[in-house]
Amino acid sequence: MAKDQNLFHADTDDPARDAPAGDALSTDGVVHVLNHLLEGARDDAQAFRACTDEARARRHKDVLASRAAQCQAAASQLVELVITCGGQPAEGGTALGAVHRGWAHVKAAVGVAASESSVLDACARADDAAVARYREALALRLPVGVRLILQMQAHDAQRGREQVRNLRQTLRARLQSQL
Repeated sequence: MAKDQNLFHADTDDPARDAPAGDALSTDGVVHVLNHLLEGARDDAQAFRACTDEARARRHKDVLASRAAQCQAAASQLVELVITCGGQPAEGGTALGAVHRGWAHVKAAVGVAASESSVLDACARADDAAVARYREALALRLPVGVRLILQMQAHDAQRGREQVRNLRQTLRARLQSQL
């Protein structure tokens, strides 16, 4: 996104922007929302990379690696948005994300192998959380330019969620047929 693009002076009478009624967020409020999404996107990118390493099936690895790349791209775009809005991008991810990563490292260190199903379940939880974060953000009165970018990212998160859901359903069906 170009640095000179001013996201806060778009036409506020544009009915196509799907903004909720009420007061618009302050610039600080917008930066706070974007940083919250940024931290989540970083957590998700790391979670998907870890799941990619644990997955055994090539198709699962490919989808999870693609999800990690999508989350990383979203994080990069959010950094640009924060800077464009005059804010300072958040460093790292969330505390909860760090706890989850720490727990995964502990399990790996003691040799607790994750099943393919549990790997996909972890990814589904990450996707569910991402979709919820975007829904919360889009329920706020955001500048039009920010809203459009977040809508695209939310769509990508939803599409990724469906991919992981399909992988889980296919795996469960295959496991059921083996019984």
